[in-house]
Amino acid sequence: MEIELVYRTYRPLLLSVAYRMLGSVIHAEDVVQDAFVTVQQQGIHKESSSVRNLKAYLCKMVTNRCLDYLKSTRKKRELYVGTWLPEPLVQNYKAARESVSAVEHDPLQTIELEDTISYAFLVMLDRLTPIERAVFILREAFEFDYGDIADFLNKTEVGCRKIYSRLKRKIQDEPEVELTPSVQSEQLALRFLQATSSGDMGGLLKMLSHDVALYSDGGGKVVAAIKPVTSCQRVLAFIQGLLSKGDSAGIVRLVKVNGQLGFVLSSPSEAFPTVVSLAFRNDCVERIYILRNPDKLQHLNLG
Repeated sequence: MEIELVYRTYRPLLLSVAYRMLGSVIHAEDVVQDAFVTVQQQGIHKESSSVRNLKAYLCKMVTNRCLDYLKSTRKKRELYVGTWLPEPLVQNYKAARESVSAVEHDPLQTIELEDTISYAFLVMLDRLTPIERAVFILREAFEFDYGDIADFLNKTEVGCRKIYSRLKRKIQDEPEVELTPSVQSEQLALRFLQATSSGDMGGLLKMLSHDVALYSDGGGKVVAAIKPVTSCQRVLAFIQGLLSKGDSAGIVRLVKVNGQLGFVLSSPSEAFPTVVSLAFRNDCVERIYILRNPDKLQHLNLG
């Protein structure tokens, strides 16, 4: 098989695996690109290669490179200023509603159109160990059998089954996290935007869960809350503060954040926008994620 065909065939899958593992679009691209370079240099894509299952081989290569990357950046993450949030997949709301076949794929669009894991769930995955994350992603999202997963991670099949079973029980104890976006959450997000835009703080307060939490990621590069903001009153006060400091020339745009309705706030006074994503439970806002770190927004293309 020619390397170009291998690239077109497996790149979408590999990007989705790497993005879910790393929570970074940019680093996912780097890992996948590096894997294809290795495949080409070693001639693994050719019919004469000893590799018979190229898909499994590529997934194993990408998974292990992601694990190596997570290990190498552990110290950097520990020193990160404030809350670390994953890079969002942000797509123009209008484009997201169009048929996939009508959209010309760019380097990132394959993930944006097909990877519908909710942002809240991606945040939850970051609390797992790298091995736990790999097992859960490969099994839950891509339905690899345990034999393949064990081979990818150099673990026993029984061990992988136990890890996955334990994680399923653990995740079931976190009902506020949606695995995939829903129509109901989109309607709630529109209500949230309407309340904030109109200054209806009373209406907004009614939408907040009693244990709501707001997470803001500025990476130490722009102003953001260093610690999570918790409780209805504190979150409401934080939002009021943001609205009072808002630029009158600022623009709020509806977007899809990892397949779920979210918002992008842009201002002429700032080089990069702010991305807002919400998570709901029982028709209330359970989590608010505000991403402001410019390093994590360089890949956005919302034209």
